[in-house]
Amino acid sequence: MFRNLIFSLAVLFPGVVSADRACDTKFGKICIETVQTETSVVFYAENRYPLLPVTLNVDLELNNLRRSQGDAGPFVLNGGDRLRLFTLSQQQNAQWSYRYTFTWSRGDITARHDDRHAYRLPFPIGQSFSIGQSCNGQFTHVGSHRYAVDFNMPEGTPIHAARDGLVVDVKEDSRSGGPDPSYKDQGNYVIMLHADRTLAQYYHLRPGGAVVAVGDRVRAGEQIGYSGNTGQSTGPHLHFDVIRGSTRVASETLPFRFATSKGPLRCPEVGTTLRAVN
Repeated sequence: MFRNLIFSLAVLFPGVVSADRACDTKFGKICIETVQTETSVVFYAENRYPLLPVTLNVDLELNNLRRSQGDAGPFVLNGGDRLRLFTLSQQQNAQWSYRYTFTWSRGDITARHDDRHAYRLPFPIGQSFSIGQSCNGQFTHVGSHRYAVDFNMPEGTPIHAARDGLVVDVKEDSRSGGPDPSYKDQGNYVIMLHADRTLAQYYHLRPGGAVVAVGDRVRAGEQIGYSGNTGQSTGPHLHFDVIRGSTRVASETLPFRFATSKGPLRCPEVGTTLRAVN
């Protein structure tokens, strides 16, 4: 749920060969490397997350250069990938320059959600919790974040996986939280990758609140952590959504359904109490 921007300017003079690397300023996990010769520059991208897939977009302003190899993206980088993106080549025998920005988001933009799947409620069977914010909520579930559900629950409530998946990212070191947007990046979380390449995000866990680690394979119904109140939050709750990558926004939330005793349910109404069942 983040968007990072790097700005760079390069000018190459005859006889100069150089390489440069720029990583996102906030997390330092996604990097662009440029390798320059007298007449060209090659762009590489590196994803330093071990397993988390990301979508990368690169925007260019070119002077006396053209794209001679590769395409314009967007580019999907799996965890640990280092990819050659494209080559820019000199058009005329004169000085050239380029300017670029890049953005990235969690998830694979090509993922296609399996709409046949109904997700388990993400807490222990037999327990019930009310909906504090649902789809198109007025606080944070708007725009690209509109397909998300918040469950009001006390801190320390066990959180269970809503669907089988692979744990691809975990944060549990934050002790900060509050309603102001400045807390947005302070939320603890567990992120899981599904078979259809979508990601599930379980947010606002308590400090040290994950009981899984990156690389763990988890079955639906298994415990993955404990709820909390970290990050941008008005009170203790669990935020749950399903996402894929995007080039226009941080990530794109996707419609999904919960399995309930009354059948599959999408976007439960605020104030509704849901009870987890087999």
